[in-house]
Amino acid sequence: MKKISEDFLHFLWKNQSLTGVTLVEENAANIEVLDPGEHNLDAGPDFFNAKIRIGKTIWAGNVEIHINASDWLKHKHHQDPAYDSVILHVVYFNDCVITRSNNLPVQTVNIKFPSLLWDKYLKLMQESNWIPCENGLQEINPIHQAQWISRLLVEKLNGKYINLQSSFAEVSSQWDALLNREIFRCFGIPVNSIPFEMLATLIPFTSLLRLKDDQHQLEALLFGASGMLDNLIPNDIYMEGLKKEFVRHKGKLSATMMPEQMWKFMRMRPSSFPTIRIAQLASFIHSNYPLAEKLKNMPSKKDLYQLFHIRASDYWNTHYLFGKNSPLMIKYTGQDFFNRILINGLVPYLFFYGKTTNEPQFCEYAISMLEQIPAEKNKILKNWSIFGMKANNAFESQALLFLYKNYCKQKQCLNCQFGNYLIINGKTR
Repeated sequence: MKKISEDFLHFLWKNQSLTGVTLVEENAANIEVLDPGEHNLDAGPDFFNAKIRIGKTIWAGNVEIHINASDWLKHKHHQDPAYDSVILHVVYFNDCVITRSNNLPVQTVNIKFPSLLWDKYLKLMQESNWIPCENGLQEINPIHQAQWISRLLVEKLNGKYINLQSSFAEVSSQWDALLNREIFRCFGIPVNSIPFEMLATLIPFTSLLRLKDDQHQLEALLFGASGMLDNLIPNDIYMEGLKKEFVRHKGKLSATMMPEQMWKFMRMRPSSFPTIRIAQLASFIHSNYPLAEKLKNMPSKKDLYQLFHIRASDYWNTHYLFGKNSPLMIKYTGQDFFNRILINGLVPYLFFYGKTTNEPQFCEYAISMLEQIPAEKNKILKNWSIFGMKANNAFESQALLFLYKNYCKQKQCLNCQFGNYLIINGKTR
């Protein structure tokens, strides 16, 4: 007997109309799958709401799949009422009779398939290339590629939607407070996103709104809460002034100040130092808060850029760090920074807003923004381009990054449309 994996049997069940699968029942009953059902990745039977014709009767219910029929007993399904709804037990090797918790037998069938499918799957799993399907991508029709890329982008945004649900609950379902958290996090990308998230949770959003008209006090609150004012630099009047202001507002924090050591400065451009980003964040809050209502008008990309094209206060024209002079340079945020904010913050927020309020136009607006942004540039996207998958915009680059991280690196070829195509239709080498 071949050493078949259960995941592979799941793949066969979902794609049986394409893979030449047959179902064999010992009592020669006529089995016809009308609907394989919905793949369940959580606890419970493997497929929900399947529709099966057994003889002349149509059954609707769940399907469980095992390598051996005896796995039903090994997993104690015969003692679990959750499995009483199983209408069909699909196995590779039918080695025993199994029953439900009420001792009634479960209809069991053997699954048969062409051995070439397993051989092609094994070859993908054994590949040591950058991605398993590296040598087969050119076989996949560009239309099929584009369809899978579109589905991946929506899958990525749906994942963000789930993550934002818990954040939304934490801020008592206040849209501006949720948006504030996302903006803070994005100001720290790529290496200081976690400290910026902590800073957002440390400072009550109401305090930011109360101080929004005074940029200097905003800077004092942000820098003080970040822990960067703990060690005063002698004769730095600006820093001393922030420290005095922060003493007045320190009691507003929801917890103790952050340790200064959390902030990362190494191996990054000085213009992205957290000191500069915090000063720019204070300027952004001063100019634009509250922000959620402005986004409801679905501003153009150009108008959004104007909101985020901001500069740090004058002290930072000649500083990157407290107490250390530098050549004069006004610290504006740039186009790349704006693109990161849009991709990682505003687009997920707008998609979440649209789904939560049942206003799909905001989901479409969010996706359209990704189509207007240039693709990111990094090693992963360069490799995709080498193999013929060039990203033309952020919509495609975000999908390709998601594909690599969640499918290719994990060798999830059975759940990937590219892998599925190569297993079912790909050439053998």
